[in-house]
Parts: sequence; structure tokens; C-alpha cells
Amino acid sequence: MEQALAIFKKWFIDNPERKTWTPGTFSDLIQSTLGGDWGKENETGNFTQKVYCIRGADIPDVKAGYKGKMPTRYILPKNFINKKLESGDIVIEVSGGSPTQSTGRCVLITKPLLDRYDSEMVCTNFCKAIKPFPGYSFFTYFYWQYFYDRKIFFSYENGTTGIKNLDFSGFIENEPITIPSIEQIRPFNEFCKTTFNMIFLNSKEIETLTTLRDSLLPRLLKGEIELD
Repeated sequence: MEQALAIFKKWFIDNPERKTWTPGTFSDLIQSTLGGDWGKENETGNFTQKVYCIRGADIPDVKAGYKGKMPTRYILPKNFINKKLESGDIVIEVSGGSPTQSTGRCVLITKPLLDRYDSEMVCTNFCKAIKPFPGYSFFTYFYWQYFYDRKIFFSYENGTTGIKNLDFSGFIENEPITIPSIEQIRPFNEFCKTTFNMIFLNSKEIETLTTLRDSLLPRLLKGEIELD
């Protein structure tokens, strides 16, 4: 992931040609936003749509390629239609953070991640998801991460109740960026697809080995399994 971010910075931030690209804001990259939901812990009344709910706390694990520990929830089917996460969506933590950690943490939803769950996925109502225009998901994700690493989001926070809230609209409508053409982005997309697939494949193997270790180690310690 660090390699992809370094390539993004080289190709799209430090590139002298960016002076000829289209000036804009993140709002020019986003075709729609999706709200979050928390629903019910158990299936109750009309709350019948089972989903996995990605929280801000799940973002670090998912970014590292792991499945994470998302809780299962039940939401209204009519709400699910407008909140279902798909490959290419970007989940952003809009409430939370700490004095040293800003809001704005993000994670890209990928097909390898969705394929590892037996139900659909939404984000919690402390998060918001954005759906970039086709072909711009990787670019938008790494541009957002670039700003997060530079601690820009501390300047777009409000709230005095102990929970910080991201001024989402203020950020996407006012923070200036430069936007290359889809042709210029296409080689970066291909690199990112390969990188993300490899990250999730390696993490899946690690999780499988960890599960195997945790199941065998107690039996070894009890003498239930003998090794030559």
C-alpha cells in the first residue's frame, strides 16, 4: 500500500504536468454519497436485511487486507437499497477521532473484501461512503489518503460535545485538487488492482494460518497431537 501511495504522489502530486490538468475539488470526482446505518442487533419487525457494518474501528484492518471484525446488523430493506456498498466505493469516518487523530480516515471497498463475506455490506452511521465516477476510485482514494497523511482534516472538524465531526461538504467543495484525464489514470488503476489483489490474497493466507495455529497449538500443549 505504501508503494501505491508513493507512486500516486510521484505521478499525480509531484508531476510538473499537473499544471495543465483540470483544477477542481473532490466534489468533481464524486457521483453520489451513501449514508450509514446501524439497524438492530437481531432481526426484528421490518428490520430483516442482514448486513455487515463497517465501522471506523474496522478501517485499519481492512486497509491492511484483513477481513476485519465487522458486526452483523439488521436494517430496513428499503434503506439497504441506497446504502449497499459496492466495489469502488470509499468509506470515510466522519465522526470520532481523538486529539491526535483526525476524522476523515478512509478505506476503499474492493471485490476481494466483499467476496469474503456471506452477506452484503453497509457502513455505520458514524461513517459516510462516496461513490466516485467510473475509473476514478483509486485516484480519489489515494488523493484522500494523501490529504489525511498531511493532517489536513484537522482544519475541517467541528463539534463541542466530545465527538468531533468532519465538515464533509466543506472539504469536498473547497479543498483544491487537480484532476487528470481518465487516460492518464488508467495505468495507475491497473497497478492498484494488482496490488490490492495481492494484499488481500496474502492477508487471507495469514488469517488461514493463524486459525490453523490457534486450533492446533492447544492440542499440542495438551499432548493430544504428537510430533516426530
